[in-house]
Amino acid sequence: MNFGIGEGRKSLYPATIALLLVFAMVSLVWSQFYPFILQRYSLSELSPVVLSASLIGLGMLIFQLIAGFLADKLGPKPTMALAGLAYLAGMLTISMMFDQENWEIAKLYWYGGSFVVGIGAGFFVGTYPVLIARWFSENTGKAFGIAIFGQNISPLLMSPFIAFLIVNYGLKATFVTLGFLIFATFYAIGVALWNVPRVEKTKSDSSLFEALKDGRFWILFTAMFTTATAWFLILMNIATIVFEGLSRASIEPDYILNQFVPLFLGITAVGSAVGSFFWGTMNDRAGGPFKVLPALYAIAGVSIVLFILGYSDPLMILVLGILVYFCLGGEPTVHFSAVPAFFGKKFAGRITALLNTSVMTSSIIGPYLGSFIKDLTSSYVSALYISAFLHFFATAVVLAGGRFLEVRKC
Repeated sequence: MNFGIGEGRKSLYPATIALLLVFAMVSLVWSQFYPFILQRYSLSELSPVVLSASLIGLGMLIFQLIAGFLADKLGPKPTMALAGLAYLAGMLTISMMFDQENWEIAKLYWYGGSFVVGIGAGFFVGTYPVLIARWFSENTGKAFGIAIFGQNISPLLMSPFIAFLIVNYGLKATFVTLGFLIFATFYAIGVALWNVPRVEKTKSDSSLFEALKDGRFWILFTAMFTTATAWFLILMNIATIVFEGLSRASIEPDYILNQFVPLFLGITAVGSAVGSFFWGTMNDRAGGPFKVLPALYAIAGVSIVLFILGYSDPLMILVLGILVYFCLGGEPTVHFSAVPAFFGKKFAGRITALLNTSVMTSSIIGPYLGSFIKDLTSSYVSALYISAFLHFFATAVVLAGGRFLEVRKC
């Protein structure tokens, strides 16, 4: 074993993952940049700007697969080093766009930098599930819940921080600062301190090919794809969704963008963070993912419908937003916990990475789908209804799939 946190202090792993996720999941507030870029380049259509979120997803899709295999074989240090470098390079590339006055030139930096940021996110997302799977044979859901707490609390901390940077230093300095901040934390923690114990293959450990033959893999894959599409459709467009809703109430645009959106992202982040821990703990206590996911998906679908009905009222959008994010925050926790529960920990990195391609594909489709529907219909309402439907569909998939596997086993 190389230098790093060992068995005696393994409880630090979920906490340090959570800390890095606070900074790394800046993509969750990526929509905060959209109104400023629209204004900076006098753009009338949103979808060309939102395309960057899909490119982040594409980078994650490709490189989290590579990271999963590398982390299984070599441990977390090499992949975290690459993640830090990619984040820095991507953010610096984006910062260069603001030296350009022409959108046709600036968008090349915006798109290219976003893809490289996605590469960094992919290396990170492909790495940290290996740490949890290797170190935590028991209470896996709770460990993932603590880790993903950082991802879900990220908007609460990063949104006002980003707003402060933009207002006081401008967009260019904001991306430079984010790049160096993420690079420094990844190297100080992920490269310097993270490690994994060596494990031998046991009967409970499925190889990648064995997992692909298991019906549970494909039930999870389908449910994760549909709910993640819904998840990214909302999260990567949330600033403009809030802006649309409150604009109907004739609230001043500057107030919505500079004060209410950061407030909304912060408050809903609390709901999301609590949800990650709550649903992770429920997963451990209820007997596994297939016991918890139907309820989680169904409640999420209902909460999205309620959100649609109240999103033009400032108080209602906050209350219902907390409920929506409480559910959405629990989904990644239970999904990640399913891999060591179903397939063991020896090959958890590569199995999680392959399973997570469903989410990464959704991260390409979801953001652009939401903005496309907005441009087509002049409203996000239809997109939000699609998001709710996808959660109800996933509920049916898990219930029917689980029942089918039980019958086949008898």
